[in-house]
Amino acid sequence: MPVHDPGHAPLSPDWGEVVRHFREVHGGWAALADALVRRGAGELPSDPGTVEKGLRRLARRQQRSGGQYGSWLLRHLGLPPSSARWARELGQYHSRFADLPTSSRREQLLLWDRPPVAESRLSCWIDIGLASVHLRLREHEDCARRLEYASRRAPSTGPAAEAEVELLMARIETDEGQRAQAQARFDHVERLLDAMAREDRLNYRARLLGQRAYHLTKPPPGGQEDPAAALALFESIEAPPDLPFVCYRKAAGLAWCRWRLGDTPAAISLARAAAEWAADGGLVRFRVMALIMLGRMTGGDEALASWDRAERLARMLEDEDLVRRVRGARRHHRRDP
Repeated sequence: MPVHDPGHAPLSPDWGEVVRHFREVHGGWAALADALVRRGAGELPSDPGTVEKGLRRLARRQQRSGGQYGSWLLRHLGLPPSSARWARELGQYHSRFADLPTSSRREQLLLWDRPPVAESRLSCWIDIGLASVHLRLREHEDCARRLEYASRRAPSTGPAAEAEVELLMARIETDEGQRAQAQARFDHVERLLDAMAREDRLNYRARLLGQRAYHLTKPPPGGQEDPAAALALFESIEAPPDLPFVCYRKAAGLAWCRWRLGDTPAAISLARAAAEWAADGGLVRFRVMALIMLGRMTGGDEALASWDRAERLARMLEDEDLVRRVRGARRHHRRDP
């Protein structure tokens, strides 16, 4: 089978590309220098000619540290919108770039982990992406270090970046049994949703409710699962068809809850729908998760076919955690009478 490739982000911009973008936006060197002087009044030299010379030097620095002029440019003008979009895509859990094979994803993120991106607020997204790669590889110290970097930048990067950090930290805390800390992070993300645009708000709300529901369907030792309460959470997800991830998250959650409540036919139908929504969005990891769940619900030859496909896809993604989940489902199947 061909290796799944959701597309590669372009190489991270260098200083020359960034300066050229703003030079074109403002209409030339002199106009750019004048705009930067106005925006940084009292901080930059007051002479536009001096600033223009500094910007010309900055444009030749490629991907070395931008120094003072790089800092001024990033503070007052930022990076081009296309760079901001690509950085977000590289860092978000629910984007197609999270489906790159682990080694390719790490390489892509490291290409962006250098100036000017590394000296900007967008570095938050790159740190989040690298933290998730380290987590997937069970490199826990490196994951914690990158998350710490991301958490410092997240509040100034925007509510989506802050939610991304909080949800990843909550997932780790949940895995470590620190449910109260995770719940506090969920509450924080809930407060961030109103500040987001529609697409971000719906995606992050679906993720938030999914993680809240996990606490109900996978209680700590001695706890009691509550699939009915989890079902209500998933039913409350607004899932328009133009957002395949949200539709996947809702269908997969409803499938699991229906199955635990004893309605296997409805659960199987929902699990199949979840796999289809994941396929519609090109979201291979989520399709693997739906196939694992579908196998557990169907059993027999259909289960084996689902798990075979899931394992092939998981290996293409170089995701050993997903491979382990498939194998765990197979072992459980063999123990069944």
